[in-house]
Amino acid sequence: MRIKDAREAAGYTQESIVHTINYTMKCTLRNYQNIEYGVVIPNVTLALLISHLYKIDPREVDEWKYPEERSNL
Repeated sequence: MRIKDAREAAGYTQESIVHTINYTMKCTLRNYQNIEYGVVIPNVTLALLISHLYKIDPREVDEWKYPEERSNL
């Protein structure tokens, strides 16, 4: 599952999810974009928060898997 697809299915824009995340912890828009584009992997706390907000299993996010486990990136 692509994190962008999960975000869109949950009804968030990148800006709105960052705003929601910032109620709990610090995350910039650039940092979130890098997470969504697969440039960086978030720390465990942020990954779990994002997964909770999107109602997804964090183990199923393609961008957070090891390269050999990624599907169709």
